[in-house]
Amino acid sequence: MATDLLSNIVFSGFLIIVGGFCLALQAGVNSALARYGGRTFSPCISFGSGLICCIIFFAIDVTALHTHLPDARLKDAPGYAWIGGFLGAFYVFTNLVAIPRLGAATSLSIFVCAQVIMACVIDHAGLVGVEERVYSKWRILASFGLIFSVMVIARY
Repeated sequence: MATDLLSNIVFSGFLIIVGGFCLALQAGVNSALARYGGRTFSPCISFGSGLICCIIFFAIDVTALHTHLPDARLKDAPGYAWIGGFLGAFYVFTNLVAIPRLGAATSLSIFVCAQVIMACVIDHAGLVGVEERVYSKWRILASFGLIFSVMVIARY
């Protein structure tokens, strides 16, 4: 039953929306903790508690959902597959520096804009194992729309 839910496209979309809300909250929460504990303490708590959650989710996935443990194929994973934690840490640290200076809305709108444009580049070039999708004129136009939106959010 749970695996059916996890493969449902509507549920996946819902999770992405909630995940977006969580990223915005995470940026603000980490920034608040950094004001009280310091900008290097905040990500330690963030990633420490995140590690605990990941271990719990992993245990549930393996035991209750019967997902297979990693096997010998893991050694064939490309080098870039191992840098997600570093990228996440960079994201958190840049939030901690940017949000007090730019505000949450401006900082996160720039992040979202950069994410979408980079995602289009990743799709277009088929990077990191993603299926190729053309950076069409409509995607380019939408990218300019995102940039304009960031300018409006930053200005007003």
